[in-house]
Amino acid sequence: MGGETDIRRKRLEELKELFGPAFGPAVEAYGRSLAERLLQDEGLAAEIRERFEQGRASGKFPALSELLAGKTNEEVEEFFRAGWAREILPRSESISRRPWDYPPWNGDMESYREDLYAGIAFGLPDFRAFAQEWLEELARVGYYGMEESLGLPLKQQAEDFSSPPKPLPLYGEAYPVRLGDTGQTVWLDLDGPRSERGYREIVVSEEPLRTDKAILAALTALEGRPLDIGRLREVLPEIVPSYGESVWDRWTKAIKQRHTGKVLRELRHHQALDYVLSLLRYHHPDFDALPIDERIDLIAETCAHVNEFLEGLRKLVAFLEHRSPGRRGPASTRVAARDIKAAILKDVDGLTYREIGEELCIPIPADFLYKGDHPTVRKMVGRGRKALEGALGKEGWQTQIEAMRAEAERWRSLTPVQREAEDEAEALDIPYEDALQRVEEKQDGSDGESGIA
Repeated sequence: MGGETDIRRKRLEELKELFGPAFGPAVEAYGRSLAERLLQDEGLAAEIRERFEQGRASGKFPALSELLAGKTNEEVEEFFRAGWAREILPRSESISRRPWDYPPWNGDMESYREDLYAGIAFGLPDFRAFAQEWLEELARVGYYGMEESLGLPLKQQAEDFSSPPKPLPLYGEAYPVRLGDTGQTVWLDLDGPRSERGYREIVVSEEPLRTDKAILAALTALEGRPLDIGRLREVLPEIVPSYGESVWDRWTKAIKQRHTGKVLRELRHHQALDYVLSLLRYHHPDFDALPIDERIDLIAETCAHVNEFLEGLRKLVAFLEHRSPGRRGPASTRVAARDIKAAILKDVDGLTYREIGEELCIPIPADFLYKGDHPTVRKMVGRGRKALEGALGKEGWQTQIEAMRAEAERWRSLTPVQREAEDEAEALDIPYEDALQRVEEKQDGSDGESGIA
């Protein structure tokens, strides 16, 4: 066993040297995350393999060379993309060893967490590994929120995670307290600045825990949806639930009404409203006892804040992806969408370039005379097809073409009622059979009203 451990250690050290100072430390501490990154980064994987081949030619990396001896070219390529994580870092070991088991913490969990909260991005060049560190910490901590635990410090003292740990403040200990007259939660930091009398002050803060904000941000990004607040206010009196009800309970009843149902179908995202309701019920335990006007205002205002958050997040992601401060991302996206649409109309629907130009309202150059052609559209189709083949591969795009044609044929074979049911099932995220029953009941009611008239 000792010999196997020594061999694995030699291979690991050579692998860390191969990855260099930028990524070498992450090989051991964050192997799985780094391996996932290499699966997406063909260039980096190829660079690592080239370094290995150059080093092996000069006699370097003997342990890795022995491991790879006899492997096919494809097997060696797979090893440098992700296989090293399985062969050199067995899964059982990667699970048992925790981030704070590595230098400089050497098993000191509290020291590791203090450094994590203070900021260790500079020490983790692999962003995916850095993200994984925080995700695991948030899972350990959980959402603390409104829970009152007077006398219980939030600072986690025990090494054992058998009971849910509490968020670790950067300095000292923090205690939550709910103010009786307002219901607001504030935090008492017992390790404030030293007073003139010699002791440390108790600082009162309304700033939420950083971990709570991070968890709330993640959940809102996943569950939140942009909603038209004006249209939402039109229907909120009909769908605000009572105690024990969900928005969905009211939604399913209100959608049968003619005007309200039309607005609800436009809004679509009843799941986002139930997420908002969950937030409000947790943070305002008396929410269901409030007058309906106050509940409507709270839901609408929370949705407005969710809209602002999602828009800010969208702008941040767009800025990072566009790479340039002055780059016009939305315009580029619109052009790409138009080009892809043109390619679809050509390859899936079989339209001519001129027919596509008419469909997309793109005028033909005044001096262009060739019948059936359209130079602008022809270039658009070429760019769009290139983008689709770049994403799916040539064979993948051909497969997608056939699938879209088959879907169009199936859709054309449906009756109007069946089409409406499919639309409603997608809009409301309900089973098709339930949506079909709704549409048929609605149609029967309309027919009955017509007969009476």
